[in-house]
Amino acid sequence: MRLIIALLLGFASPGFAQVAGINNGPEPRLSVPAAHPPWHALALIEAEGTGLSTGVMVAPAIVLTAAHCLKHEAGTALLPAARLRVSIGGAEARSVALRVGAGFDPSREAPWASDWALVSQNAPIGAGRVLPLVRETPPERSILSQPGFQRDAPAALPVDPACRYLGLLQIEGEGVMLAQNCAATMGSSSGPLLLRSADGRFAIVAVQSKGILGRVGGLAVPALVIPAP
Repeated sequence: MRLIIALLLGFASPGFAQVAGINNGPEPRLSVPAAHPPWHALALIEAEGTGLSTGVMVAPAIVLTAAHCLKHEAGTALLPAARLRVSIGGAEARSVALRVGAGFDPSREAPWASDWALVSQNAPIGAGRVLPLVRETPPERSILSQPGFQRDAPAALPVDPACRYLGLLQIEGEGVMLAQNCAATMGSSSGPLLLRSADGRFAIVAVQSKGILGRVGGLAVPALVIPAP
């Protein structure tokens, strides 16, 4: 945790926005229509007994999220797939299989670069809503969007539409993480970071994993290390 704080305080430069409800300042997040692309790829994951989190469809029946959001009540193991429920666009499916990053330890939520999960569903509820994974390192300072279901806006889908990619960091014992300065609150970790290409299409560049209380920005698992669904 001290390393997270040190890294993110290092990011806290004049280029950082402030989030209403976290710091005093302008609110950079917008509420977007969940039925419109690319936001229609966002799924809501209900982990039985522990709460809700954000996911994104990477195949018609597979949702990508952060593994740490799928822990059971005691926090020492992940819930079995049967205790996860996914909904998107008014449709709901039962989870049937779970694949997570190599060596992920739920009790420590580490290594950080393994904090991802691919959750398979029993029905293709994401058909027509899939976003691809980015397979190259984006140019530094690329504009990103971070959407996610967040606790301070339970009836909306907030997104920071114009935050920045700050680079890849090799963190000892944790692996390679993507640094960003997006604004989000509780519930957004596990959501995707999206990159828009020159032709206007969106793709997943990372999955949010680590943040810091009271500041924007954080560390995310790069899509580069997440296998194809």
